Amino acid sequence: MKQIIVYYSKSGNTEGVANLIKDKLNVEIKAVKATSDDPNQTSVTLTETPVIKDYDYVIFGSPVHGFMIPKITRAYLTQLDDLTGKTFDLFVTHHFRFSWLGGNQTLKAMKKLIEEKNGIVKKLTSINWKSKKREEVINNMVDRY
Repeated sequence: MKQIIVYYSKSGNTEGVANLIKDKLNVEIKAVKATSDDPNQTSVTLTETPVIKDYDYVIFGSPVHGFMIPKITRAYLTQLDDLTGKTFDLFVTHHFRFSWLGGNQTLKAMKKLIEEKNGIVKKLTSINWKSKKREEVINNMVDRY
């Protein structure tokens, strides 16, 4: 099974988690990037869009912006072709006190976009950056791999 980690990170938190997983699995890692990280932008222009057609298993990470999926994450997932035969694990990083304040909504939105393209979503992880249990949640997620 060919694996890759793909992530979008604005502040570096999501990138840090993606790199921890990379170190554990020793797999390729690629970032989604856009011309602007402004969450208020009306139009998103992606400058780096990792190609995943040759991968069976994708770990995808994203932050949460304004209680919802970032426009850059949505733009990337929307532009992907048919995902039949691909399995995804998803994680998000956020600063909200509770996951239901944005983490869960973002994971559900990401899952929906992937499943609409026939991808299979397995694991969902919400990482609260302000939580005292943040390291434990990250370590548990990384240990699953």
